[in-house]
Amino acid sequence: MDEVKIIQILFRKYIDNTINHEELEQLRVILGQQEGEDDLDKLLQDYFQDDIKAAAESELKGQIIESRAWNQIEKNITPQERPHSYLNFFIKVAAAVLIFAISISIYFTSWKTSTATDKAVSIHDIQPGTSRATLTVANGTKYELKGAKHEIVAGRKNIHYTDGEVVTDAQPGQNTTLTLTTPRGGQFQATLSDGTKVWLNAASSLSYPENFTGAERMVTLEGEAYFEVAHDTRHPFIVSTNGQQIKVLGTSFNVNAYKNERKTVTSLLTGHVQLSNPATTATAELHPGEQSLFNHDHSGFKVVAVDADLYSAWKDGEFRFKATPLNEALRQIERWYDLDIDYTGIPEDILIHASISRNKKLSGVLHALEKITDLKFDVNGRKVKVIK
Repeated sequence: MDEVKIIQILFRKYIDNTINHEELEQLRVILGQQEGEDDLDKLLQDYFQDDIKAAAESELKGQIIESRAWNQIEKNITPQERPHSYLNFFIKVAAAVLIFAISISIYFTSWKTSTATDKAVSIHDIQPGTSRATLTVANGTKYELKGAKHEIVAGRKNIHYTDGEVVTDAQPGQNTTLTLTTPRGGQFQATLSDGTKVWLNAASSLSYPENFTGAERMVTLEGEAYFEVAHDTRHPFIVSTNGQQIKVLGTSFNVNAYKNERKTVTSLLTGHVQLSNPATTATAELHPGEQSLFNHDHSGFKVVAVDADLYSAWKDGEFRFKATPLNEALRQIERWYDLDIDYTGIPEDILIHASISRNKKLSGVLHALEKITDLKFDVNGRKVKVIK
C-alpha cells in the first residue's frame, strides 16, 4: 500500500477518533517527513474544500472561521509543546477539523444571529476616523489642518500641504519647534525637512524642528507613528519616546508608545536601529522582522521575531490582529473611533485573529468581533460596554 493511501486511511481514523496508539505513532512518523506534510496539505484541501467554500461565503465569515479555530487550538497547546515539529502537523489537522465544524455551524446559524447582532449595536452608527490634526508652533499658535489634504511638508520658507498651499510661513532667523497632534479618531502624515516621512496614528503627537540643523535629527513621539527615515550617515535620526530612544541612519519602522500601554513596541521593517534607555544602561538592536518590547516597569528590552508588516497595517487602513490580546485590540478601536470601551471583567487571555478595514463603520467592526469572540457590545453614544 502506498504512503498516500496510508495517510488517507490514518487521517480518516484520526478524524473519526478511532485511531489506536500504534497507528497514531505511524502517522506521526510519516508527517515528520516533508513528503508527508505535502500529502497532508493536499488531503486537507481535498477533504474540506467544498464544505469551507460553502460556509465561508464572505471575507468576514472566513476570518471568523480561522480566528475561532486558532483560538481554540492555542488554548489546548502548552508553550512546551509548540517546538515539536510533528505537533505542527497535528495542529494543522486540528485546525482543519475545527474550521470544518465551525464553518458548518456558522453556515446554518448565521441567519439567526444577524438580527441579534444588529440589536446589539446602536442604531446611531459611528463613523471611522479621518485625516485630522493640529499643528502647534513654538509661540503656542495652533493651526487646524485640513483633513482633505492628508499631509504637511516642512519646507525652507514655510509649512505647506503637498499641493503647495501654505499653512504657516517660517519665522526668519528662527528654527521653530513644531508639534503635530492627532485627536482620537484622527490621523495625519508629515514630511520633515530632511525628507523623512511620518504617518501619525490617532491620539498621538510628534514634536520636531522646522529644519534639522544639528549633528542629530531629534524628534519626540507620544502615541504611535510609522517612520520612513531619509538616509544620512552623518546625522543620525533619533526618536525619543517614553523612557526609550531609537537611533537610526535610514530605515522604516513603527513605534507604539502610548502612555496607557504597558510597553513601548518598536517594529522594524527595513534597515537597522539601536535602542537605549537614557536612565539605565539597557540597550538593544533590531534587524528587519524583529520587534523590541520595552517594559516601562522594568526598563528593559526584549527582542522577538515578528511579521513587522502587521504592526504598520494601520497606516494602510487595516486593523490586523494576530494572537492579539482582546483588550489591546479594543484600545486600538477606542482611539480610532473616539470611544470609551468598558471591558471590565473580560478575561485578559482572549486572543483574536482578524483583518478588519479601518474604513468600516463601528457597527461593522463590532459585528466582526462578536462573531470571533462570542462577546456582545452594548453601544450608548460613544460609550461601549463589553458583555460576556
